[in-house]
Amino acid sequence: MLATPHPVGLRELTVQTNRKRGLSDRCPVCGSTSYSVYLKGYGARLAAGAFGSSRTELATGTILRCGECGIGFSQHRPADEELGQLYREMDIAMYQAEGEGRRRTARRHLEIVSAHSDGGRLLDVGCASGVFLDRARSAGWDVTGVKPSPPLYQLARDLLDGRGKVLPLTLQEAELGSRRFDAITLWDVLEHVADPVSFLAQCRSLLKPDGFIFANVPDLESGSARLLGRRWPLLLPEHLNYFTRSSLTRCAQKAGLEVVRFGRRPASFTLSYILYLVGQHGVWGVDTMRRISEVLGIGKWVFPIRLGETFVVCLY
Repeated sequence: MLATPHPVGLRELTVQTNRKRGLSDRCPVCGSTSYSVYLKGYGARLAAGAFGSSRTELATGTILRCGECGIGFSQHRPADEELGQLYREMDIAMYQAEGEGRRRTARRHLEIVSAHSDGGRLLDVGCASGVFLDRARSAGWDVTGVKPSPPLYQLARDLLDGRGKVLPLTLQEAELGSRRFDAITLWDVLEHVADPVSFLAQCRSLLKPDGFIFANVPDLESGSARLLGRRWPLLLPEHLNYFTRSSLTRCAQKAGLEVVRFGRRPASFTLSYILYLVGQHGVWGVDTMRRISEVLGIGKWVFPIRLGETFVVCLY
């Protein structure tokens, strides 16, 4: 006798349909399916033209807010393979143009690291063009970086010039199992990964006892996020996660880490790039201001700016 199948509820059917489309309504940190819509977006799928600093379009997709831990997360959760391919294809022209600002930001990052660790072996995940790696190496660290973008990997390799190791891979692809680090840095990385708990746990497995993880992420409860709403410049299609300090704490604890410090640091950019970021979100008059700044020659002036991020220091 055949069993009578149970009827599928509307919510369960919606979940099943979303999974087939690469969408998720399950919190990537606590697993809850209790959520509200933080931002009803458009253009759910990532594309190379919408990815990275040189993007030519902006389509964030729908962002949900977990009702349990408070994290904001993109409903579209691409597979690691899709993300890796996008990193390999992205245009880095505008990233390269912000070299001076990135050097100043790297100096602030090293100050954060130096306040907790005296030196040793350091792994920089998502090391980009190697600016932070080079500064850490100059301060006496034995440095290793991973970055899947071929042009950024080559820039980092050239900058280090054999005085450190860089791998053209994602963390998941890199074979670092036998290596142990005193510090691992994740500057603007956790917002890009589909499973931040597992990602942090993998990082923890590469740490020595009493080693540190340093991360910087978009903060959904920052003054900038609250004030600017849907025009917050960190609402980007490649950002899968928008943390709060409470959700970041829960993420770290689930990965076997202890949070020892939160803080905020400014990032440095040219005036032209700051206006470019704001203009992408449809703020009236910004494009004209950017053109004027370039004509006047002040577009290349570098300023520190607080975009609405928080950094966290975790101890293993």
